[in-house]
Amino acid sequence: MFSSGPIQPYYDTQTRTFQFTDYTTAFSYLYYLKSLSVLFSRFHKPFFLKIKFKGKGYYVYKNKRNTIAPQFGYAHRVYVYSFRNTVKFLSKTKVLLFGLSKQDILSTGYGLYRTRPMNIFTGRGVRFARQIVYKKTGKVGAYR
Repeated sequence: MFSSGPIQPYYDTQTRTFQFTDYTTAFSYLYYLKSLSVLFSRFHKPFFLKIKFKGKGYYVYKNKRNTIAPQFGYAHRVYVYSFRNTVKFLSKTKVLLFGLSKQDILSTGYGLYRTRPMNIFTGRGVRFARQIVYKKTGKVGAYR
């Protein structure tokens, strides 16, 4: 008479009422609340990434569309696009990226880092704010 699907009907003899129990709505309701909380947390919890660069003659341009064009001694321009992030220059050698998506921030940051990674001998290049940089010593023959 009654099907044993996701919706289970139940008749209560004391109150003379039918009750329908839907087992799928409880899980979809929890999934909906979880996805809604993730969505709201993105609006009040932005992500930040500070990038520093060191070197003689290195500078960075930015246009209105947050396209970053670093000048790191290359003959051609290298563009790093950050459409969903905001780029702010803290000083001549410090750039702050912030936005609502951690993945977008990190992809833009690693795009800048790949243009000129840190040189282990001279210490010049792009690095993240709290990145530990080990400088390698020169050859022994240079000190004699």
